Amino acid sequence: MSNLYEDIFEYLESANNSRSVNLKGLDELVYKVHASTDLSKEASAIVVKLFFQEIRNIMLRGECVVLRDVGKFYISSPKCSGNKKQIFPKFKPYQKLITRINNGF
Repeated sequence: MSNLYEDIFEYLESANNSRSVNLKGLDELVYKVHASTDLSKEASAIVVKLFFQEIRNIMLRGECVVLRDVGKFYISSPKCSGNKKQIFPKFKPYQKLITRINNGF
């Protein structure tokens, strides 16, 4: 499996990613990636894990993650929330996603 990305396992366990994303509950997404690609189940799990780790890491750097036609993930800073002790992860769906959900896709 290490041929997917030469140092993928090192990357997943690196200091910048010390809190690994738990794939529990994402089994259906892993299955769909596997079923839609030529990737093995193990590789599909790595792709899903990396996707969510990158979203988390970008947010922790204070940047927004924008998924076109879906929405954006961001951190509500203490300056925005008025809470001086905590930051809050947020997701703001775009209107196109809301409309599709309400119309049953």
